[in-house]
Amino acid sequence: MYQWTKRDLDDMEVRPIEQAETIPAHWFTHPDMDKTDRQLILAKSWQYVGHESQIARPGDYLVDDIIGRPILVVRNQSSDILCFSNVCRHRGGPLATKSGSARMLRCVYHAWTYNLEGALVGAPKFEGVENFNKQDCTLPRYRMESYEGFLFVNFSGDAPPLAQHLAGIKETIKPINLSDMRFYKRVVYEVSANWKVYIDNYMEGYHILPVHPGLAKILDVSGYKTTIEGSKVLQYGPLAGEDNPYHTGGAAYYYQVFPNLMLNILPGRVQMNSILPIDADRCLTVFDFFFSETDVAKLDIRAKDDLEISDVVQKEDIWICELIQKGLKSGTYDKGRICVQEERGVWAFQNNLRDAYRNLATGKN
Repeated sequence: MYQWTKRDLDDMEVRPIEQAETIPAHWFTHPDMDKTDRQLILAKSWQYVGHESQIARPGDYLVDDIIGRPILVVRNQSSDILCFSNVCRHRGGPLATKSGSARMLRCVYHAWTYNLEGALVGAPKFEGVENFNKQDCTLPRYRMESYEGFLFVNFSGDAPPLAQHLAGIKETIKPINLSDMRFYKRVVYEVSANWKVYIDNYMEGYHILPVHPGLAKILDVSGYKTTIEGSKVLQYGPLAGEDNPYHTGGAAYYYQVFPNLMLNILPGRVQMNSILPIDADRCLTVFDFFFSETDVAKLDIRAKDDLEISDVVQKEDIWICELIQKGLKSGTYDKGRICVQEERGVWAFQNNLRDAYRNLATGKN
């Protein structure tokens, strides 16, 4: 883990935005800080996994790897949704390598078999092994909760209720209804930048005009507003332009929920965006696209437009974030100042980091 210094404690002080500096560069680049982020920040928070509509029938399951923890999410015969470690109790093999459906979970390595409750029911050729009890080999189970159909896992088991963690979102975005959304597609990008760099970039519209000229034609940048709601930051932008490919009026709601979740919510669609560290210098940006449209032909048109726009924007963001990571490691940059008019979101996110790090450093977490 990262060893905190007196300087770190000084950098954890939260100041008014007019007096604030950014967090120091080494919090983005130090390998031990990456370990601290994974184990003591991300593993203790709610992590987005997928949607109930992806496991609609008993026996359907999802597999994923979140901050280095392989998981399997299954709907059992009672229609309960459970989350297990996707690691066999025999020698660490995976129960499944891709999402699917099954009556039993069978390890792909030696065919040990578990029921949909996680209990071991079959261990081939284990006759004669002394002091072996199947009851001792139940799959580890993680805490899982659902919010309007969206599934989240908490590895530590002690996060606040998910409804509390996401409180206020569904009320703010009305008449958009999250429960109307259905999964369409997942797109994953690898970024050569720290996960916090990517989120910092998400937290402001200051860079939209120079970095995203196409997006600037869709959003009414003059109406862009940032609201801080504790561990959540909302950026709001009215949709504008006759050539708006979203085909509707209304507004875009960009939520960042600390530590690493973003929700891009527009009329008729939602993008769930989870930022997962690979190491101190790399992260994954996981985009799940959801739509409320039920007409197949209209859905295909809408999804095509959304995916094309999103891909352009993400590649622009990846380009700048990778350059920023190089700048943070250059040795010529330590901290910068905050733009009062445009970077309230960055200030809020970094203050949430300061609070979390201070709790770790002082033993309160």
